[in-house]
Amino acid sequence: GNTSRVLITDEKLWPMAKGCLNGGPQTRECYFEPLTSCKLSDVDSMYINNKINNNTAKLIEVQEEYDRTKRTVYSSEKLWFRNIRRKYSWVNLPGSETDYSTLTLNAASLAYYFRPKPWLRSEIDKRIRNSIPSDLNPDRTLGVPIRRSDKCHGHNITGSAKGELDCPGLLAYLAAVRKFLEFDPLIKNVIVTSEDKSACDEFLGLMKKEFPKLRVVLNVGDVQQGTGSGSKLESYVEGAANANVVASALTSMHLHLRARYFIITSKSTWTSTISVMARVYGFASEVFVLDIGRNTNNFAELARSGCGSRILE
Repeated sequence: GNTSRVLITDEKLWPMAKGCLNGGPQTRECYFEPLTSCKLSDVDSMYINNKINNNTAKLIEVQEEYDRTKRTVYSSEKLWFRNIRRKYSWVNLPGSETDYSTLTLNAASLAYYFRPKPWLRSEIDKRIRNSIPSDLNPDRTLGVPIRRSDKCHGHNITGSAKGELDCPGLLAYLAAVRKFLEFDPLIKNVIVTSEDKSACDEFLGLMKKEFPKLRVVLNVGDVQQGTGSGSKLESYVEGAANANVVASALTSMHLHLRARYFIITSKSTWTSTISVMARVYGFASEVFVLDIGRNTNNFAELARSGCGSRILE
């Protein structure tokens, strides 16, 4: 639909785009299509001759309103968001707001924001073809995206932010697999991905011992850089490049779209994103999510409950 607002992001260096292939911009547009053809040069300056430009407004405080007729609106630099009654008034889609769920619009926004450039699409497609068995049935598949390393409280990874998740032990993942098998004994495949190679290898060992008949599907060629970002990749994986991390991560997400059942950890935006995308764009007939995390947030709630889908308690 047509919207009266165009999001224009800044052109600051994105660490994940350092050394962009083919001399591309070292911003998100190294990997993803532009959000718009508009540029920062099209934006009205906030000040003219040291006076506020009447064509602009800036969101400063959460309680503040602004004149929506202004041509350029600058976002606040503060970490806040405003709850408004008409959440989707800005999308200008046909029909009423009740025709669109929070789940659907979140997934659609993510899909639009992360539209890969042609070279990246080609790389993801190649990796998927190397990873997924031709006879894999999504309705008989469980997805286990394990997010650990620098996400966990008390990690000692140099150069990463402090942990924000009380990470469950791998035995908790194993117990969740067992619970899903009790729920659906016809599960045949388990897709296992993780940026943490040691945790992934240990979990695969547990799976082989406890569930030897299940077929494990891996992301072939995954960098497994041992951190949630690639900004200091050279410190973790010798000879790796940021492009490989981005391709690996997006391949993992697309692999999980071939699953019906998911084990996620609350407050991991990554595992919650996978579940949200699977609910809207996945290949399975219905999605079931088991959250073994010990922390909660609103996005994880969306990943757990979706929109009318069932939750495995």
